[in-house]
Amino acid sequence: MSKKKLFVMCGNAGCGKSTWIKENLHTFEGYTSVVSRDQIRFLLVHEGEDYFSRETEVYAKFIEGIQFGLENTDNVIVDATHLNEGSRGKLLRRIGPSLKGVEVIAVVIKVPLEVSLDQNEKRKGSRSYVPRSVVRRMYYQFTMPTFEEGFDKIYVYNPYKEGAKYTIFEKE
Repeated sequence: MSKKKLFVMCGNAGCGKSTWIKENLHTFEGYTSVVSRDQIRFLLVHEGEDYFSRETEVYAKFIEGIQFGLENTDNVIVDATHLNEGSRGKLLRRIGPSLKGVEVIAVVIKVPLEVSLDQNEKRKGSRSYVPRSVVRRMYYQFTMPTFEEGFDKIYVYNPYKEGAKYTIFEKE
């Protein structure tokens, strides 16, 4: 087994991050943990409470789960939107010393806005539904990860692309 890996999922609500994880989890070498910010949020925030009402506690548990995974598993997949350099930088700074010797990989899920909106509509009635205006805003606010942010590799997955679905960028 090569060095530990941290996979940081990136993409707007409804693009298919969690689905990609479920469909690809079996392909990872060694033990892999998945840390989902939404799953943590739904454990801590009760029905009827504001979605962000306990964000400080949610984020602290999110970081704690990632650090635990980095100490105890071969791979950690971080499931959240990570839309821009600021959110990705905050994540990597908070993990900090736990990243020593870890390969950090961004996984970008790239789908058309209409696909995100349609997939999000299938969540209607559940706590994971995101208002359409928010999905649109997130889509247009997304910025591609860069190596300068601290990534060793950037995978871009586009299921609607002709031919190869992945584009892989590696730090030189």
